[in-house]
Amino acid sequence: MTDQFFEYQRRALGVLLAWGVSSMFSGALLWSRPDPLLRQSGIQCLVWGAIDMALALAGRRSARHQAVRYQQGELDSTAVEHAARTLQRILLINAGLDVGYVLSGVWLMRRFRQRRDRQGMGLGIATQGLFLLLYDSLFALHLQRRWFARERRM
Repeated sequence: MTDQFFEYQRRALGVLLAWGVSSMFSGALLWSRPDPLLRQSGIQCLVWGAIDMALALAGRRSARHQAVRYQQGELDSTAVEHAARTLQRILLINAGLDVGYVLSGVWLMRRFRQRRDRQGMGLGIATQGLFLLLYDSLFALHLQRRWFARERRM
């Protein structure tokens, strides 16, 4: 495992960054609509998008910093492997939380069938949670296959 891991991490977080930016953009458009379902869904897109964007930017900055530290000899391959395993653990924990987000969004939609604002809130939460579930799960799986599968072959 080399400093290439940090570049891999930075690129993978670009997907989350793109999702965050597009969520904020679409959320602003939806928020401007008069329909309470669309407005509430838009608010969810805006807020979740801002959080996703902030997390992606912070993660990319950290990955760049870690790559420099590795190149300068401040980190060894054991530290890089530890960083990769820590990231994978975080992704798997997040995937579990994401299931909760999806379920809570679906619950809101089912529980408040007569309230379009709550329907929109639930739809927004479920949509964001579903994306994050797919993103976190696939990122963790790809991380396993790319960086840790070699260990089993040796």
